Amino acid sequence: MKYSCELEQTLRSLAWQTEILSYRHLEQTVVGQFSDPALGRRWRQGIQRTSFTYLLLDPGVTCNLPERSAKLPQPQVWATFLASIFYVGKGKRARPFAHLYQAASVRGGATTKADKKVKRILKIWNCGLGVVCLHVFQNIIPAEAFTREAAMLDALGLANLCNTRGGEYYGVAATWSARQKKQLGIYFLYRAMMVFLNEGERQLRPADIP
Repeated sequence: MKYSCELEQTLRSLAWQTEILSYRHLEQTVVGQFSDPALGRRWRQGIQRTSFTYLLLDPGVTCNLPERSAKLPQPQVWATFLASIFYVGKGKRARPFAHLYQAASVRGGATTKADKKVKRILKIWNCGLGVVCLHVFQNIIPAEAFTREAAMLDALGLANLCNTRGGEYYGVAATWSARQKKQLGIYFLYRAMMVFLNEGERQLRPADIP
């Protein structure tokens, strides 16, 4: 599993956390532009703060990482979290459940249409585990959600995910270099990991799908 050069660097550097935190100013720039979206321009899908980004994690990789993290070296916690991510998305309301509904339909025989993401979900379920759906960066406008999604996709690399295409940037981030975009994504992923470690691991099994 090989990520972007920028993300790989955090896995090799002794000062990886300091490096990641130095990217905070990139997020502040992005957030500043989207903080008052009613001023001056139109954004894709409007300016209602109903969007969020989410990550789908494989608990077979995390092995209840939040519970174990205090006893592990922090670089190992970071590497494990990254390795567990198999999908990055953005959406509104119950959007992440759409993937689980699709997998449940395949499992129940209602359809045979299964993409790479659905196959990964089914594999997790067949192991007696549930999918971990981590909601991060909530109550944001769609353009910001698209931008956050795109940055995390670029940092991780599509080859390591079940996503079939990259994301789209909006606002000032769209003008940044590829390196800056990946650094932005790394900072987002680090923040997502902290949410995961603080909130704990909650799995969604077939019985949890209404």
